[in-house]
Amino acid sequence: MGSCNSMSKIKNSIRPKPMQSFDKREFPRVGTVKIKKRNHIGKVTGTHDLTFELTEPKLVISKLLNLGNQQVWASACILPGLDPHKEQEKKCQDCCLFLCDGDSIFLAEFDGHGTYGEKVVEFCGNIVQREYSTSKFIYQSNPSSFLTNITLKCDEDIRKPSSGIDVSQSGSTEVLCLIYNNTVFSASVGDSRAVLSTTCPPLHPPAPQAVLGKERQLLEEANKRRNSVANPLIHPVQLTKDQKPEDPDELARIYQAGGRVQRLTDQNGNKIGPYRVWEMNSNSPGLAMSRSIGDSVGTRLGVVANPITTVHHMSLDDDCFIIAASDGVWDVFENKDAINFVEYYRNKCKRGMSERPVDDKISSDNTCIAQLLCEEARMRWYAIVEEEDVIIDDISCVIIEFRSDSVAVARESGDLPDANGNQGEDAGTHQLKRAPTTHDVQVRDPRRGSVVVDRVDMNN
Repeated sequence: MGSCNSMSKIKNSIRPKPMQSFDKREFPRVGTVKIKKRNHIGKVTGTHDLTFELTEPKLVISKLLNLGNQQVWASACILPGLDPHKEQEKKCQDCCLFLCDGDSIFLAEFDGHGTYGEKVVEFCGNIVQREYSTSKFIYQSNPSSFLTNITLKCDEDIRKPSSGIDVSQSGSTEVLCLIYNNTVFSASVGDSRAVLSTTCPPLHPPAPQAVLGKERQLLEEANKRRNSVANPLIHPVQLTKDQKPEDPDELARIYQAGGRVQRLTDQNGNKIGPYRVWEMNSNSPGLAMSRSIGDSVGTRLGVVANPITTVHHMSLDDDCFIIAASDGVWDVFENKDAINFVEYYRNKCKRGMSERPVDDKISSDNTCIAQLLCEEARMRWYAIVEEEDVIIDDISCVIIEFRSDSVAVARESGDLPDANGNQGEDAGTHQLKRAPTTHDVQVRDPRRGSVVVDRVDMNN
């Protein structure tokens, strides 16, 4: 077992009765936003009202799994993204799944990007399902190596001509978790994330908390707008490490391979969006992550498919549930806020379902906790749309519940992330060509898109 914070243990021993009432979350099938209009210097000059129909779930499932002598609830949901302006079709490029063989639970989360991202995630999903179902002896003997090997197999096989998929500028992030022998083995590539909720956090977490810079203000505003509920008795434990280009270790590898890391700029020279990986002398590929399955153009720039693996030894008395989700969730939820939401609503939600609800409104009365979390994330995306006028991202998650009882919730304002700051204006200190502008590249969402296409080679 992992060492536990003694103060958390004391708090855990005192459990007041849960609150009897709180706001019921309902999500209509039509969205309305007020998009800010800006002039050439970015000053807000007005708003534009926009109403749009929401996409229906690609997947909604809730199922009771038998893990040894323990029963565990698992749920999953995929909400396709959409363009509120209806100007372009948004292909859903998320895939998630969970499997159980009686001795273990396996979950996978893929978030695709690029022209063929939807084909990449489908291909990878098929591989991991096949490998899990046929490799029981391997995962039992060395679980972490098993997760690494199937990740690399996804990357190797999808690059073969037989896959029929051009991955020169298409790929996927990945989170894999194997729950076996009271241990959670995790592997991740990119910026999808898995987080554990527990009443007794380990003294030495398996992975560092995500570092928040400019996202902090957005997440704080989302907490306030959505009236978040804080529970001081549960704590987030990040099981996977976000792998972004500005991370010092990732940055060093990229520069050594001949790439550069910079953010896009707008026409006024203001830096926007995430740090991206570029070729040294061109505006390509502009990847917003430093590890990925596929993305063969990025490989020669230090973008690798080798996953970072972690191990967490579980306490069945303390560990409550795991959330594995794409950045469609984590762009609008801080870890603590996400586990607070799930903890409060999970036992109010419907259990045991394999079809999406057809009601006019989605609520805890008619759907599982995975869809409720995704619907809440989509509602929070409205704030991003109003501020940045972007496409709503695909949103997906898998939730595995180890404890069926709820941990009492105290109503108070949500905690803010502990992590601070970001890298400098351009990551690293190397001499770089100027950062590309939104005029130099083709990208619908410069603040959010995972990959861009070069429009102008400034050496020509």
